[in-house]
Amino acid sequence: MKKAAVINVSAPHYNLGAAKLANWLRSEGWSVEEHDGDPGVLIGYPDLVCLSVIFSWHAPIAREIAWRSTGAEIWAGGPGLFKLADWWQRETGIKAHIGLDERFDKQPGDYRMTFAARGCPVGCYFCIVPQLEGKKFTLNWDFAPAPILCDNNLSALPVEFQEHILRRYRECAVRLMDANSGFEPQWFDEACYARWKGQLRGPWRFAFDIMPEWRAVERTMRILKDVSPRKKQIYVLIGNEPIASCYERAQKVIEWGGEPYCQPEMGLDALEKKPKVRFDWTETLLLDFARFYNRHLWRKKGIGEYMPRKWERNPFAGMVLA
Repeated sequence: MKKAAVINVSAPHYNLGAAKLANWLRSEGWSVEEHDGDPGVLIGYPDLVCLSVIFSWHAPIAREIAWRSTGAEIWAGGPGLFKLADWWQRETGIKAHIGLDERFDKQPGDYRMTFAARGCPVGCYFCIVPQLEGKKFTLNWDFAPAPILCDNNLSALPVEFQEHILRRYRECAVRLMDANSGFEPQWFDEACYARWKGQLRGPWRFAFDIMPEWRAVERTMRILKDVSPRKKQIYVLIGNEPIASCYERAQKVIEWGGEPYCQPEMGLDALEKKPKVRFDWTETLLLDFARFYNRHLWRKKGIGEYMPRKWERNPFAGMVLA
């Protein structure tokens, strides 16, 4: 029996693609060992080594594993390699699989996550989804429900398909614990809220990425006014606008009754986990700003009183942020 090693290079993050690939290989007659993270020297000399990379800054780890896996066929893919195809081939001499792999994308199995649809029509420049999955939705009417639903824009899906998703969850007796990529304020309305609120157990997630979105986000927050702030988790992109604009967006989320989760803008081809630095930001300011909001320090003090490190001046003191 042929031996394969399937490696989730982005562990400890759950890797749905790696799990599906392992199940598909078994269905094709392979003996499969699954590994989370770099396994070191592979025991047993597998015939095939499969490297799944979620985030681009894990690509150098995949490269190291590929260099060590002499004598084995190498498969490499995942969203983390999507913008690094040329780099990967130059570094390893191996062609990466770019995009979804139709061989196993719909492979049955018991997974923690699922997709009912792929794609997103918004086309944000900093998001890999439109490039990876397309700007038109691809609907999977036969999807298998799982506790975490990963669709990228639930509120923009056709109403009949939204209803189909919820019906499938009821029929399969699976609890919808989280819709982790969430809803898009541009398409969110009272009907969408009424449709999902009876089954969604986790928080309401959506993004406030740029100031021009403020009217749609405020309207969405009004619709969710009776929901606890802890169950309204709004992704606030930072670094893509000047500090004052990002601060205003984070504060508006709090003012409207939600909790901001700040995410520095990252390059889709970043080989290190370092944010983009633009406008009046520095890398340290981006990390301190995100830490202040994501650790909920805003509940006790203003950002001008925040002391991220002992014996250092507050980095935001004196800034005109209001």
